[in-house]
Amino acid sequence: MPIFAYRKTINIYRKQTRVIKHQTQSLMKKTFLTRTFVAGIAAALMTLTAASANAKETFVYGENQDTLTVSTLNEDGKTLTPKWKYEYQYDSLGNMTGKKAYRWQMDSRTWKPAYLLTMTSEDSLHIMDYAEWDETRRSFGRNRRQSIYCIGSDHTLLTWHTTSTLQEMTDNQLF
Repeated sequence: MPIFAYRKTINIYRKQTRVIKHQTQSLMKKTFLTRTFVAGIAAALMTLTAASANAKETFVYGENQDTLTVSTLNEDGKTLTPKWKYEYQYDSLGNMTGKKAYRWQMDSRTWKPAYLLTMTSEDSLHIMDYAEWDETRRSFGRNRRQSIYCIGSDHTLLTWHTTSTLQEMTDNQLF
């Protein structure tokens, strides 16, 4: 191969390499700028979303003897809106025997009963009764459920049973 043809081939190769290198750099710049732009938008959206989620999820707990009140911190950061109130009952040994929950009604500015949970324990047998507030009957009678747990001496759960209505329960269903 003559030297001239060789130099011409090298020059063509160099030009093609420069064009390919320029195209690659240009594509890389576009890709980098696009990815940076998308990442910036995503970060801004996450920040805005997190800020609004934090404002909704700032809970304040107030405790008074056997009552726990749960409120949310309003957007002004100074006032509270009540949400839930729980009243607890204990036996003489300090074991919880009941929990009554109330929801705050904004329109009437009163606490409305929500559900009642009662617990009974005797040796290894633990019974939990749950009932929701029935507004028409003005009592805890809606969506009644009962769960019975049998706990071993090493505090492991041996067996359990749940029924959706208390009237349907018989001794044969327990274990």
